[in-house]
Order: sequence, then C-alpha cells, then structure tokens
Amino acid sequence: MEHKLIAFYEQTLNASEQKEVEQWLEADPAHKKIYEDTVTVWKNAGTIHSYAFYNKEKAWERLQQQLENVPSATSKKKAKLVSFSWWKLSTAAASVAAVLLLFVFINKPRPLQFTAQQEQLKVTLDDHSLVTLFTDADLLVSPDFNKHTRTVTLKGNARFDIAKDPGKPFIIHNNDMEVRVLGTSFTIQQGKDFNTVFVHSGKVKATLQGQSVTAVAGQKIVRSRTTNQLKLVNIKTDIDEILQTQTLKVKDIRIDSLARLLEELYNIEVQPETAINSKKITSTYFIGSETPEQIIENIALIINASWTKKDNQYIITK
Repeated sequence: MEHKLIAFYEQTLNASEQKEVEQWLEADPAHKKIYEDTVTVWKNAGTIHSYAFYNKEKAWERLQQQLENVPSATSKKKAKLVSFSWWKLSTAAASVAAVLLLFVFINKPRPLQFTAQQEQLKVTLDDHSLVTLFTDADLLVSPDFNKHTRTVTLKGNARFDIAKDPGKPFIIHNNDMEVRVLGTSFTIQQGKDFNTVFVHSGKVKATLQGQSVTAVAGQKIVRSRTTNQLKLVNIKTDIDEILQTQTLKVKDIRIDSLARLLEELYNIEVQPETAINSKKITSTYFIGSETPEQIIENIALIINASWTKKDNQYIITK
C-alpha cells in the first residue's frame, strides 16, 4: 500500500487509482495519518526515487530493458524462422546437388556392350580391330577407348585380331587377368578350370597378381583357377581352325589323336587304354559350350567304354 500512497503523493496514479486512494483516506481519519507518516518517512529517508518504479513511464522503460535482455516469444519465433529458412535453403541445396549428380550420372559416358547370343558376333572397334565373340560372350568397350589406351573387358570366349598401334596398347581384362598387346591375333577361352590365351600371331603379355608371362605365335598362356598361376605352354597340334569356329568336327579320327586335340584345347590330360587307341570316331563337339566331362562321356558311349577322372586326368578304359 505504501508505494501507492507515494504514487498518490507524486500524482502518478491514473484516475481510477486516484479515486480509490481518496476514498480510502476519507473512510477513516487514521488513514490520513498513515498517509502523512508514509510521505514524511519517504522524504526523510532520502529515497525519493525508490518508488519511481511505480511511475508507469519509467516502469515501461524498465520493462523494455528487460525485454531486450531476455529473448521474447517473437525473437524465438524469428530464430525459429531463421533456422527454418536455413533448413529450407539446405534442403534446396541438397536437392540441386542431387539433380546435378543425377545429370552427371545420366550423361556420364557408358561403356559400349556387345553380347553374342546363339551365334558368333563380329565387332569392329574404332581402331579397326576385329573381335569375334563366341556364344554367350560379352564385351565391354571403355568409353575412352582409342584415346590413350584401348581397353575392353571380356566375359566368355572370343578371338581378337588387333590393329597395330604402338602408341596405344590394347588391354583386355578377363577374370582378374590382364592381357596386353600392340598388334596381334589370339583367342581367349575361359573355362571352369582354366583361362587360356592361344596366340596365333604377334606377341601377347598376360599379367595376374604380380605374375607376367609373354607368349608368341604357337604358344599359349594358361591360368589355373585352382592355383592362380600362369604357365607358358607350347602348342603341339594345329588347333587354329577349331578355335576360330569353336567347333571340333572329327571324322574317322583315332581315339589317341582326338585325345591330343582335347588336351590342347582344354589343358587336360587324356589317357585312353592302349587297346582302344586305334579305335576311330566320328562326331562334332562345341568347345565353347561343352565341358571336357561331356565330351569324354560321349566318346566312351560311342566306343562302348567307361571313363574316370582324377584331378585333371581323364582315363578311358574298355
């Protein structure tokens, strides 16, 4: 009540409050005494400004100062708005980045892919090299082919007749093995147990996990899938036409002669029993799609024999 009496004395009350204090003073003579004593004490105490907070203008100024020091609801809303705006900007930036990445991905040069179905597919590359893909083979040609290098990836069997270009090596990736040439012709056969490069002309270098082997015409590079080793082998039998057609056609051929052809083509060892070496057979085999087991089984059926396999060795007995 004291602060209101002082405000009444300073005439800083509004009309309603002024009326209220006047009615209180008139209600009892003792009230007037209280009022006078309060004013006297206030004056003598030297606290003339101690009740200034009740002055509405000054009180409002104080309130304003407090509001400036304490974040208001409006400020919080603004902060949230700013934060939301940054979030929206970040989202927009992320969207733009995603669109740009998608654009780059869509427009990124893709390797050319060639796939042979049931028949051979001949592919002439930009450097005029000729690749013959055999049944079910896939060839991926690098987007920057013939710029600095000539790089392709092969899955399956194929023959390569490479145009000579000393400044741009021709590189073939197949089953972790790299085949590097300049100008030559060769055939790659990828079987279950072996990966073989048959060199028809020129020179071929194969690399696998730090190993390197170079072969020339009349030789083959054999990669064992079991040991992961590369081996250089001299070809003892003429098999170029067989490799080119992927077909082994035999007519009245001795069993021992057929065995030698199969050994060259499949990197296996075939041992017919001596008694059946001279027997002759006529048949057709597709070396790109038929396994050694299938061919040995067919031979045994034709001559009414039996066969067994031990490691990489096939034994035919009567």
